[in-house]
Amino acid sequence: MSQLTVVTDFDGTLMEQDVGDLLMKTAGVVNEAAAKEAYRSFEAGEIGSMEVARTSYSFLANRKSVVDEVIRQVSPREGAVEFLEFCHRNGVPVTVLSDGMEYYIKQIIHQMNLKVDQVISNPIYYTEEGGYRLGFQNPNEACQWCGCCKAEVVRNIKRQGSRVLYIGDGTSDYYGSGFADWIFARARLARYLDEAEEVYFPFTTFHDVLNVLEPNLDQFRSGEALGKRKVPNTFCRFND
Repeated sequence: MSQLTVVTDFDGTLMEQDVGDLLMKTAGVVNEAAAKEAYRSFEAGEIGSMEVARTSYSFLANRKSVVDEVIRQVSPREGAVEFLEFCHRNGVPVTVLSDGMEYYIKQIIHQMNLKVDQVISNPIYYTEEGGYRLGFQNPNEACQWCGCCKAEVVRNIKRQGSRVLYIGDGTSDYYGSGFADWIFARARLARYLDEAEEVYFPFTTFHDVLNVLEPNLDQFRSGEALGKRKVPNTFCRFND
């Protein structure tokens, strides 16, 4: 039987809050002229998330205390802990895939003891020496639109022989979910999939995800579960 892997977004998906957005508001980055212009250009489709992150996250270089304060304010989405424990018990690996900041994601996962197998996100973090690293998780030479190339991550998981169940809510999830086998979607991702006439499972809490996955786990593992996505990814470019 083939392996099943869960790939879940972090901000606004695994977490109730969009931690990145909350951080930018709390730190006042949203009021910076350069950040405002980057957000405007992103919404207009003129730039991708890599350029937004390069601009906005540069303002956090000396703001670790603000980031740590935001971390203390957030909480997992309802049912997320139970969902992760179910996956852990049943040998279903979970990858947290985010276009956000590695530092706050790993700190939150550690502090809340969330059972995930790997985190793939933008290497933006504070070093032990007191420095600041502003980097990106994008090995795709054909496309540097996103900070974290979610599409390549999902493609790589599938190349390793696993089926992918993708859970997301935002614009960066358009790309990753475009190569998944099944999609659970809410918010902006769900609206996009509706417009694209794509098949997906709607969810509000992770109890909704569990209600589909738990009784049908064997069918998801074998690839026989209903609700497979059908619309080809039209966004992403690759050299291969």
